[in-house]
Amino acid sequence: MNKQRRLLMRIVILLLLFSAVGFALYKNTFANKETTVQLNKQAPNFKLATLSNEKTELKDLQGKGVLVNFWASWCDPCKKEMPAIQKAYNQYKDKGFDIVAVNIQEPDLTVENFLKNNNITFPVVLDKSGEVYNLWGVGRIPVSFFISSDGIIKRKYEGEMSQEQLDQWIKEIL
Repeated sequence: MNKQRRLLMRIVILLLLFSAVGFALYKNTFANKETTVQLNKQAPNFKLATLSNEKTELKDLQGKGVLVNFWASWCDPCKKEMPAIQKAYNQYKDKGFDIVAVNIQEPDLTVENFLKNNNITFPVVLDKSGEVYNLWGVGRIPVSFFISSDGIIKRKYEGEMSQEQLDQWIKEIL
């Protein structure tokens, strides 16, 4: 009788262990898919600091059309599209449009020098840990998300944007 009870306890313990491992695997596999962005869904909120350590929170821009652009200074297509993004910012910033350019894991000095050398004046925030990059499911850069005034992601574009594309897509979210 004692042997049967020990065997039964071992089986119960093993089942609990396998259940816990299975649950952990399930959460790690599917949890990221629940938080990545999807078209026509609410944009996940984030709060990041600028170079001057001011906090920018995406939800505070609700009511405006917003371009969220993930970039890095070493990325050639990112560098090439910056003048077009700057021009669009200058053209539409007084018409209910804003930009949050998310720099991915670069030192402050690198970002600061890049912005100065390229005359960039639109808002740039620093994703030092890569947390927002991961939350948004970004793979390669540049990648841009166009968000309507009600916070819904209307378009995702991977790669370098032209001035014509920017104008068209900004008009769609305004």
